[in-house]
Amino acid sequence: MNAVAYFFSEMKRRNVWRAALAWLALAWLLIAIADLLFPAFGFPDAIVRWLIIGLGLGVFPVMLVAWLFELTPEGLRFDRGPQQESPENVRVGRRTDQLTIVLLLLAVGFSAVKQFVLPQRVSAPVEATAPAPAPPPAVLYAVPVVPAAPVDPRSIAVLPFANLSPEPDNAYFADGMAEELLNVLARIDGLKVASRTSSFALRDEAMGAREIAAHLGVAHLVEGSVRRQGDRLRITAQLVRAEDDQRLWADSFDRQLTDVFSVQEEITQAIADALGETLGVRAVQVRRATDDLEAYEFYLRGRQLFAQRGSNLLPARELLESAVARDPRFAEAWAVLAAIHVVMPSYFAEASADEAHDEARAAATRALAIVPQQPEALAVSARLAAERGERLDAVRLMQRSLAGDPNNANSWMWNGLTLLEGGHVGAARASFEKARRLDPLSGIHLGWLGATLAIEGETEAAKTHLRRARELGWRGPASAWLLKIAQAEGDHAEAAARYEDWLRDDGRIAAEHLEVHRAIAPAVTDPARRDEARELLLQAAEQWPEQEWVQLFLFVGLEEEALAEALRAKPLSGQILLMMVWSPADRSFREQPRFLELAEARGLLAFWEAAGWPDYCRRVAASGEHVAANAPHLECER
Repeated sequence: MNAVAYFFSEMKRRNVWRAALAWLALAWLLIAIADLLFPAFGFPDAIVRWLIIGLGLGVFPVMLVAWLFELTPEGLRFDRGPQQESPENVRVGRRTDQLTIVLLLLAVGFSAVKQFVLPQRVSAPVEATAPAPAPPPAVLYAVPVVPAAPVDPRSIAVLPFANLSPEPDNAYFADGMAEELLNVLARIDGLKVASRTSSFALRDEAMGAREIAAHLGVAHLVEGSVRRQGDRLRITAQLVRAEDDQRLWADSFDRQLTDVFSVQEEITQAIADALGETLGVRAVQVRRATDDLEAYEFYLRGRQLFAQRGSNLLPARELLESAVARDPRFAEAWAVLAAIHVVMPSYFAEASADEAHDEARAAATRALAIVPQQPEALAVSARLAAERGERLDAVRLMQRSLAGDPNNANSWMWNGLTLLEGGHVGAARASFEKARRLDPLSGIHLGWLGATLAIEGETEAAKTHLRRARELGWRGPASAWLLKIAQAEGDHAEAAARYEDWLRDDGRIAAEHLEVHRAIAPAVTDPARRDEARELLLQAAEQWPEQEWVQLFLFVGLEEEALAEALRAKPLSGQILLMMVWSPADRSFREQPRFLELAEARGLLAFWEAAGWPDYCRRVAASGEHVAANAPHLECER
């Protein structure tokens, strides 16, 4: 017998193969038990992975022990060779086979429970606990139905995918994959999807699934990773039920970069299938936005920067312009470019509102020419219509946008701004609350909700919301509203401090105008200094007519001058004024007859006639002390 044949014969005689198979069966059983029980104790998936590696490597020591030792009635002893072959050795082999079969049956049983039984138990109760939310009431404009506190089982958040690529610069691609999945899931009727801003804000937080889901107000989480090397992709994803950290689905995909859209569709369909008991069976389709992968990468990078706002808007604009230059029929890129243009004047003092809005209108028109119901382009068009004073068109466009993308927090926020400008504070508050629930870690949504709370007299809650919004980056407007609250409460020290905050925080204040802003600071808290401030502001408005001075007139209590400046200046000044004059402290301002003149110039009279007059107000003819007889004005209860 040659050496190789002798070696394998000895392996068989010493039960080495049997020992290895028994060990692997035991390893499978232990892994199945761990995969079933570890999530219930909050153990991370990494522990299961290390267990698999450890048990896999353990087969080699087991085989070595089986080679060196034999099991006898007296216990383990060194194997003495073939001359010691006995019936006991054969009996040990049979028992090892029986043990292996038992272990295999147990492992198969635990795996079957994990695969087929638990997912059904996870999904089935959910369907019975939460009826579908009622549709919004049929009114002129979109007013959300804001549900009470319980977490909707038909809710999900897509967390940022980990970038496992060798190049850290590919993080934008991992983020883009997560955001594309989010956008597709958001189109599934009945599924509430947490916004990108809030989901991605938790990127570096050391929190478990339950805590993350509690912050985002969702029942399920999607996690994953992306590894990109050249034109090859490896994408992993999993769906987790947050309540018990139960993994409902997981898979990995090795594909070419050109297959990225099909992978998105597969993942989304798998998630919809896993939630089928809750959502109902449905097919999910991913529309290929572009065939140009370089344009797609420009789009992903630009969209990521747009979400960060501030100084990131300039490189975001360049990237989106590059995307549409490569693929002029890339509707989503045109829509994001339009959104960038429409917000530019809010972040840069040197940005011309007229030019920015012209650019936004052109980009939105291009997007809608390609995809007529593109939700983001419709939302931009709605905001532009409101700023032109075409209020009825604005609400109709926003209704179309929200019908196409009801989980878009930014669109609900813009809807709220349009309603707030029209004095429909209650409806605006509902829209801001909807935006906040969709995007709970966004400063702008939290801040506007705080503003409506301040208008409705819930001052302490308003302060809490506005301070938190300022921490989250909505600094300038939050400081302005906190100043307004302090003035209404007569807290002069607080008002002075908040005015200083506003000067630091508002990025729209040009450097050459700061001297004027500081010179009028005493009048913010001392009415005796108003005449001095009035002269300074009138001179400044004459010297720099393109600058927005309405807010300063309001801060120092010069209501008539603020109204005159709003009527004289560009529409954006009127927009700012209309957002800030609906609290009880501003009642006398709203009751000025010239306020209706401003309202008519901004398209609000037609809106009020169609949708109702502002909250707590009605239109009447002026009486004696106001102005000339029969001049109309608003009369407000508060």
